[in-house]
Amino acid sequence: MSELADRRGVLYPDRLPTFHRQEAPVDLRDRIRWFWIPRWSLPPGRTSRQELLPFPASNLVVEPSGVTLSGPTTGISHRDLSGSGWAVGALLRPAGLASLSTAPQELRDAETPVEAAELHRAVGAAMGEADDVVDQP
Repeated sequence: MSELADRRGVLYPDRLPTFHRQEAPVDLRDRIRWFWIPRWSLPPGRTSRQELLPFPASNLVVEPSGVTLSGPTTGISHRDLSGSGWAVGALLRPAGLASLSTAPQELRDAETPVEAAELHRAVGAAMGEADDVVDQP
């Protein structure tokens, strides 16, 4: 089974209109396992709870509101989605995390904002939603 076809960790895929994984470019595969990209558009007043299983890896995540570095989790968590939105996440390999954080142990069960204005603008434009992207410092 291809890693990209692996649906483990996606508990309720029908609650997201689109979700896919994309291979990292060859020159980044030593630092990024794959990219994951959800996009949703829910009717007004409706919320979709996405339960997330613990996974021993970190993610660099770009959303309209900013860029964050999320560490590995030790328990189940959730994210409530509403309205319309998207995210682009990079599932990091250990070398990828080491290139972004000098204290990776502090990221366990935590996330921290990352100043990456150029990345934020580029991903927002690629997602076709540049007008919805909040400018980062």
